[in-house]
Amino acid sequence: MNSLYRLKFGSLLPAAAAPRSKRVLAPLAALVLASVLAGCANTTYDVTGAVLGPDDYRYRHPILIDQQLTTLDVPVGTEVPKLAPRMVGNITGFAQKYRASGAGTMAIVVPSNSPNARNAQGIARQTANALVAAGVPRRQIDVRTYPAGAEEVGAPIRLAFARIGAHVDGCGQWPMEDQKMWMKTENRSYYNFGCATQQNLAATTANPLDLLYPRGMTPADATRRMVVLGNYQQGKNPSGTYAGLDNINTISGLGGN
Repeated sequence: MNSLYRLKFGSLLPAAAAPRSKRVLAPLAALVLASVLAGCANTTYDVTGAVLGPDDYRYRHPILIDQQLTTLDVPVGTEVPKLAPRMVGNITGFAQKYRASGAGTMAIVVPSNSPNARNAQGIARQTANALVAAGVPRRQIDVRTYPAGAEEVGAPIRLAFARIGAHVDGCGQWPMEDQKMWMKTENRSYYNFGCATQQNLAATTANPLDLLYPRGMTPADATRRMVVLGNYQQGKNPSGTYAGLDNINTISGLGGN
């Protein structure tokens, strides 16, 4: 029995009623109470299936945040024990990604027992120098080896670091239940609905931790704040004025009147 019913029922029994009024209203009150309770017992509620949690794409295809391994393979030949100049640019870009991720250790994994193992040792030192030149602290570089067979003539050097990443598992699944959806009258989405959108959102998120909690606010521009407050106190327009933009009526500034 909801509050509305309780309010209506209470108004039938005023606290200051006379004894005769109580005797007259008692049977009526009992009848009203019985009808109200019966109404509460028979009340039904319609629930739309499309808004239930289990059918929501954010529950079905959640964005997962965990540690992911980011790698870059540096090719190593058997003849020239020198790092290619164009590869230095790739290593520099990889180092920038490492610094932006906030990862701890940068691993240089060098092949051993392979025909190019001797050259790999020299190129590994050049790779470490390229990383340091790109801003990676030398103390955070860890050189390791991995076993390579005699048939692996071009076994590469692998750069690797672990970072926090976001991804979605299970996209592209079309269970048999979805294939029979046209036969059903329920307003429910198919299983793969929204999975690609979630995956794209995860892939384009620069800092996956932003999906968990907001960042701290950066300090305001004190100089600009004083100008705005000063104009406001003097009754002036606090917004900025930008010279040369009054006659521009297109987004790009081209093709005006």
